[in-house]
Amino acid sequence: MKKSLYLLILIASTPLYGQLLEIDYSSFAKKESLFKVSLFKQLLGGVNTLGHVELHSEVLKIHFSNKKGFISGLTLVGTSSIFSGNKDDKKNNLSHLLNPLGGINGSLYFSLPLQGKEKSSLRINSQVGTKWIQGTPLRGSENSFLSPYGLLGFVYQRLLFEDAIENQRIDFWTFPRLMTSQINKEDLTLFFNDKLESLSYGYGIETGVELNRKVRLVLLLNQFVNTLDPDTMGRPVFRFSLGYRF
Repeated sequence: MKKSLYLLILIASTPLYGQLLEIDYSSFAKKESLFKVSLFKQLLGGVNTLGHVELHSEVLKIHFSNKKGFISGLTLVGTSSIFSGNKDDKKNNLSHLLNPLGGINGSLYFSLPLQGKEKSSLRINSQVGTKWIQGTPLRGSENSFLSPYGLLGFVYQRLLFEDAIENQRIDFWTFPRLMTSQINKEDLTLFFNDKLESLSYGYGIETGVELNRKVRLVLLLNQFVNTLDPDTMGRPVFRFSLGYRF
């Protein structure tokens, strides 16, 4: 009951950046602030080295940017696991935890401009949120857990190619960041056999290209570096995603 109430509050008030970020080089030159709300605008499918096949949908996004280039917003993302190909349930649960879009995911993001040119930009990005994850318990009947998390890093974007006549373009971005994830001690025992710290931290590197502002290809690496079992829970996890913006 407590988790259900928390989830309702999360949906009503919070979101996501990263794989769903918007390519934008014009923030420094905008003369007016922009506020927009979108529903079901992006869909992504992904696979990773832990054997998971997943589908992600951006359910809700509230996006604000001002004329000085500051960006903030709220996003709600839902993720479904289509296939789990790992026989170790701890690793299956880790796959959801390390996925920036994992579970039912709500977050608040901020982006500050550091450098802007006509065809490129550099920003500092931060994001805080909570994931409600449907996992596989190692014991007992509880099948979900909550994980607050945070990200902090730099996003570099660049226009690689543009043909205005044919309405074609290719954009590139890279997003290195530090990350933290918290789990209470009871859920650590139920879902990870106490192989993770209650406050895990690590890093992530995301690189992608966007074609014609519609199709995006994303390669992502995430790793926790303070696990109690580095051989199984501390290995880097690679993820490849293919997305479409409606």
